[in-house]
Amino acid sequence: MFLSIVFPIFNEYENLTALLQDWDQKLRLIENLNYEFVLVEDGSNDGTKELIKDLEKIYKIKNLSQITKRGYTKAVLDGINNSDGDYILCTDSDNQIKVESLINNLQNFPLDDQFLIGYRNPRNDPFNRIIYSKLFKLLHDVLFNSKLKDPSCPFVVGKKNTYKKLPANLLNQMKEGFWWGFVAVCIKKNIKIYETPITHYKRISGEAGYKIIQLPFIILRNIKGLLKIKFSK
Repeated sequence: MFLSIVFPIFNEYENLTALLQDWDQKLRLIENLNYEFVLVEDGSNDGTKELIKDLEKIYKIKNLSQITKRGYTKAVLDGINNSDGDYILCTDSDNQIKVESLINNLQNFPLDDQFLIGYRNPRNDPFNRIIYSKLFKLLHDVLFNSKLKDPSCPFVVGKKNTYKKLPANLLNQMKEGFWWGFVAVCIKKNIKIYETPITHYKRISGEAGYKIIQLPFIILRNIKGLLKIKFSK
């Protein structure tokens, strides 16, 4: 099996070396697993760009750095579109989700027209992010009734050809809350989603989430995005 691991990255200089070292050391022990790290660097200004160039000398990396910031949603989609693996895992680069979550689910990889998504058990994020997610889930459940515990979890595995079936114009409706929109689009397209519990760690370095002053505008944009997905033809 050839697996692409997509990491959207913004200002993760303090996390990235340990992240790749841990994932690589443990994945290389698995027989018949080939993998690549797809690093979708997104206009970082903390030395992350330069660090990735050094890490390319050590690991199998596809470097998708760019000068300007594209945003989380476009970073994930660029990573998917530039992956070479038969399977793609999309997860975050903040080191809150460890490689063990992948290893524990290698036997649970989805078939065609399916995705495996994690649910954080428990979730170790700042209080304001947890409250925002709980409130937003109420709306998401009303609109899409996904029956998922954690529809915004950044741990998603699927076949590349299944990802390709999801229309980019709908996925792009969610500028920040990509995984909320992703689940919504899967429901619209009758693609099944299965959940698995994953361990979620507290962020040790870097900034977690958005500032409180940004949240009202983010919430409004994401509500608008969900409504556009819901009522799209």
